[in-house]
Amino acid sequence: MSEVIGTFDLEHISNTYTTDPNNEITNHTNWKGTAEGYGTVFGTLTFAPTALSQLDEKLEGGEVRWTGQGFLEDGTAAAATGAGSWSKVPGKHAWKIEYILDLNDGSQIKSIGEIALDTLKFTGTNYSV
Repeated sequence: MSEVIGTFDLEHISNTYTTDPNNEITNHTNWKGTAEGYGTVFGTLTFAPTALSQLDEKLEGGEVRWTGQGFLEDGTAAAATGAGSWSKVPGKHAWKIEYILDLNDGSQIKSIGEIALDTLKFTGTNYSV
């Protein structure tokens, strides 16, 4: 794996659910917290459209997108967006989240984390790409 940039620790704020013309549901989850090197962070983790009939315990994973912004201690800001996947963590009430972020400065980050569904905490590690 690449070099560790730092960790992140986010708390759930809210969910927004939308439907498309095919009645597929997209879940937009909003988060706030901190990330080493990026200060205070706000972002939205969006889960890809899923058919209503598939939203049950048998759903094992899918696509995600992250869109967010960090407010650094020096007064500057960083923005990022990226795509990846989520999957259930076997034996835990949690989801593993993994994606590659494209930052506004042209750099990239690989982010690997876990959402604890019982506490609604999203924690993990960012790596250089």
